[in-house]
Amino acid sequence: MINNKKSLKLLSGILTTAMLLTGPVSGAFAAGGTLPGAAFSAVQLESAQTKEMTYYKTGDAGIPSDIQWVENPDALDYLPKAVIGDVKCAVKDANGVYWIGTLNGLQRVDFKQKDSRDIVQYMAGPRYLYGGDDVVTAVASDNKGGVWVKTASGVTHIAMPEKTMLEKTYVYSKMTNDLNDRFGLVEGAGFTFSDSASTAVNYGSETGNYVSSAKTSDNDGLWTAMYAIGEIFRYKTLKEQYGSNATELQKAEIAGAKAAALRASKAVLLLDYVSGRDNGFPCRSFMLTSEAAAQTSDGTDYGLQSQNGLWFHTVIGQANPNGIIPSMKNSEGKDPIGYGIVRVTKDAMTKKGSRLFPSGGYDVMNYNGLGLSQAAIDELNLTRDDGAKLGTDIKTKVEKSQEVYQVLPVITTATNNKYNVVDSSTNAANKPLFQLTVPVYEKIPKIFNDLFPTSAIGADGYIDQNQIVYKADTSSDEVDGHYGLFFAAYNYLCDDDSDPQLAELKSLISDTTRKMTKLILKDDHYYVEDATGKSTQWSRWLSKYFNDGLSTMEKQAVWANHVGVDEAGEDALSYGFEDGPLNVLQIMAMLKTAINVTNPAHVEDIANFQKAYDMAYEASYSKEEPFESPKGYIQVAKEYIQRRLIRQATNAYGINDNKVIDPANPPYSGDVEDDSNINATIHNDWTQYINYSDENLGWLPVFQLILQEKDPARYAQIVEAYDQWYENEKREENPSYTFLYQMAHPEDTTVDLKSAVRFLYRMPQYRVDFAVQNNRQDVLYIEPGDRDDNIQMNYAVAPDERYIHKNNNNPFESANGNYTANSNFNYATGEMEGGLVFTIPYWMGRYFGIIKEADNAHAMYSQKLMNVAVTADKNEVTSGEQVSLTATVNDESKILGNVIVDFYDGATWIGRARTEADGTATLQTAPTANASYTAVAVERLIGETMYLQSATAAPAEVILK
Repeated sequence: MINNKKSLKLLSGILTTAMLLTGPVSGAFAAGGTLPGAAFSAVQLESAQTKEMTYYKTGDAGIPSDIQWVENPDALDYLPKAVIGDVKCAVKDANGVYWIGTLNGLQRVDFKQKDSRDIVQYMAGPRYLYGGDDVVTAVASDNKGGVWVKTASGVTHIAMPEKTMLEKTYVYSKMTNDLNDRFGLVEGAGFTFSDSASTAVNYGSETGNYVSSAKTSDNDGLWTAMYAIGEIFRYKTLKEQYGSNATELQKAEIAGAKAAALRASKAVLLLDYVSGRDNGFPCRSFMLTSEAAAQTSDGTDYGLQSQNGLWFHTVIGQANPNGIIPSMKNSEGKDPIGYGIVRVTKDAMTKKGSRLFPSGGYDVMNYNGLGLSQAAIDELNLTRDDGAKLGTDIKTKVEKSQEVYQVLPVITTATNNKYNVVDSSTNAANKPLFQLTVPVYEKIPKIFNDLFPTSAIGADGYIDQNQIVYKADTSSDEVDGHYGLFFAAYNYLCDDDSDPQLAELKSLISDTTRKMTKLILKDDHYYVEDATGKSTQWSRWLSKYFNDGLSTMEKQAVWANHVGVDEAGEDALSYGFEDGPLNVLQIMAMLKTAINVTNPAHVEDIANFQKAYDMAYEASYSKEEPFESPKGYIQVAKEYIQRRLIRQATNAYGINDNKVIDPANPPYSGDVEDDSNINATIHNDWTQYINYSDENLGWLPVFQLILQEKDPARYAQIVEAYDQWYENEKREENPSYTFLYQMAHPEDTTVDLKSAVRFLYRMPQYRVDFAVQNNRQDVLYIEPGDRDDNIQMNYAVAPDERYIHKNNNNPFESANGNYTANSNFNYATGEMEGGLVFTIPYWMGRYFGIIKEADNAHAMYSQKLMNVAVTADKNEVTSGEQVSLTATVNDESKILGNVIVDFYDGATWIGRARTEADGTATLQTAPTANASYTAVAVERLIGETMYLQSATAAPAEVILK
């Protein structure tokens, strides 16, 4: 629960901090991001040992023959045998470190560790022991701080190289470029690994090669936005650190950071343009029609697409076969240039959604699925023939026990006037009876061309939108990420109006933010409206969604027990009740960012945004009709803990046959979810009803608000709201949350920054998604939380001892996935997460003066410049003739393979390629008049050298005759 005394004590400090934040965002932290009123001392980072593994199958010829294996526990003979009963072997290395092999994994014991929590480190499962064989049969020191470990299934070499935290970012950058980047969108990705020089698998091998199988994700925009924010602060940190007298190496380092930040920022912004709707609609993701997931059963828009969701294929230059619903008509009177046709998917045929409000009945607007609004149906019926009218002749049944029908985006002969099912029989000869379309009004701006392969660029120089399949039904998660990116990129990346790319990006961000905010506020509905004429499933910020029925519930006697029911004693909490504290912070941040980044010429829009933002700070919020959004939203924000207590207690009440839980006689049933709600209710423990994804999402609006709000009283309320979230986050020791809390409380000298830094030290370098089972005796085990599949630990173990995840999962879960010993374990394939959970706090922490990098920032890697030269196979060409361009990349001593090269004709990007083993990358292109070709090599870690982004190559001139 909240410590009220502590909250009151800190209030004066919060107000003082807020009063110091009186300048614009761009100037508030001008001196390298120094926090006004900061009383804490920055943590000096040190280099740290990082576990890096090489995996050898039993009998691999690469296993050194001179390893001095130890197959006994004699190194521990000073301990009682009862203590070491499960120890199979142990060795003490030259540094006094004990490596102990047991029946249940490997332990490293180093009494010289500065942090007592790191003295004993545990290693088990396939990440550390070959094939997940936890029975260690022999160990051997490698005499370099690492260890060789043998099991019946194979051998692992665990190296322990010393790296600075800056150096760890080099590896994450390399893996992003090799695996996690799909059209600039950054997400976890499948991979295949090969190594021409070894039969063993070492993910950091200089001769290793990755093939990515990155694919679309529901939250492409969210994760890319968070990655981009980290890269933006890398750029800003380096630029301000090096200043105007930067060396050539430093300039190249800044250029690499800028390029990475720009690419990711553009990828997020592209999602707001890829639909062509021209109304600020943010897409979840997109694919090219050539991608496997975009294929349909018959190769047309009428066959079933296995990739589920609400997807639209763009068709340019053809007339829309349907009418245009009122909300999709262009506000500026533009005529469509094409349309998007919904793909035949499971969701498009069956997703009715859930009912939002207990009192809302079965009207389609009370469902959060894909059924079309009545206004949309009426408009579409104007152009439909008699006998084929939507809602009367053509409709789908959505409730088995009720005669409830909806017009879903796809209706087929098999689903018409029948219960919704997946119909896989449709094709070009058996088209759906109804297939939703949406107009396309604009081409995708050329600034996004460099995110695509050249095959996706049309003859007119624009992206060929006929190759685009985009995903709609966008959630608030995505919108949350977009606005976080808009704020960060506008204020910290777009800092040079003389740079054409940055200037255009800044203008597009400003325009997109304005349009998207207007879309959300349109008619005061506070949601993102989709092609269905109603809200997407999850993008809701309206007061009724959070607060419906509260005035009635508060009058019931059981409200005192945190139970929300109506007069009949039935659960009356609205569908979005528990989402309220998060979503109100989101809309407040969206409004604040829109106010600050919208072009001042849009006076009326800014005034509307400001009016709505001001309403959020009123003293009370709506609890009954008529609901006013966003009146009093800051009060909802301060109910984060309370609403979790109410939701779980109401759940427990329902489980207990609509009776308040009696602590003396709890109705445990053995059902994990039910028992979690009952037990947490008895103990008033709201931490067992946490959606850890919400914690990640809550970071983004707080980040925006504390850096933009200049009114002391409002700032204090924002911080008060975030303090409730941090009640749980502080025990996670995650620097993303700890550093944000320190930014909100710069006057607080008690924040546990060292534990947050330890998180960085112990973060795995290669974030491969291995199964983990923490069967250990140094933790207490707790029942699973409401959303968990596994029992929890009473504290968060170090990141390299738990499963790999982003910040949207429970870090206390004891296990993730199952494994048994497997001598044929395939380390050459898997899933690898990106490093954004490291790079965001690292670079933000440096920029805002929370951490300082080691004086010698390089303990393992060195930095070098790359040289790039470009040549053309012809000096003169005729119209229609192709030119072959070759870029050669090297340093002073060797050629450089596997380096990404971007080719340009003047300032226009024309293509991207990677260098082969001979250091050359080639590109075929059709010349323009008097072409001047250049190239830039993208930064890359190769072996123990970080090659920084190259300068632009001298031009190769080609004359068009």
